[in-house]
Amino acid sequence: MIILVRHGEATHHTQSLTGGWTNSTLTKKGRAQIQAAADKLALDFAGRDVKLRILASDLERAAESARIIAKTLHFAGEIEYCEFLREKNNGVAAGMTEEDAKKIFCKPASDQELDHRNYPGGETRNEFYLRNVEGLWAAANLEKENLLIVAHKGTVQNIIFRWLGMDMQ
Repeated sequence: MIILVRHGEATHHTQSLTGGWTNSTLTKKGRAQIQAAADKLALDFAGRDVKLRILASDLERAAESARIIAKTLHFAGEIEYCEFLREKNNGVAAGMTEEDAKKIFCKPASDQELDHRNYPGGETRNEFYLRNVEGLWAAANLEKENLLIVAHKGTVQNIIFRWLGMDMQ
């Protein structure tokens, strides 16, 4: 069993900051969103003896989301915080306002480019995909472990693409 959870609303959403490696925290609304998801999971797991491993991005918005879920599930293990589960690295744009980041954004020639860097010091789409999937496939036995993964929209998409046998093309 693999459960994928995207973190709740974070301060970068409400403060017009870039996402990516901006290390934002959950908002009050984001904590409520994750608590609702955790409550639903607790109902689903009620009365079941499920051995679960929790992996989370080490960025605070995902890490906090994982802690809320773990507490609600009375998870006795350690949450594993994994850099490979981070969102796409937005390089020098991390922590910038969206307005300032637009000034240094490097537009690709087409939406189909997978080896283009949007920001200096950032990752390409291919590098992001490979970091996520190679990291997860090396860290976990996806066929035998029950995993709860708390990460980011792009990371969750990459895991699903790989699980479905799709490459970045």
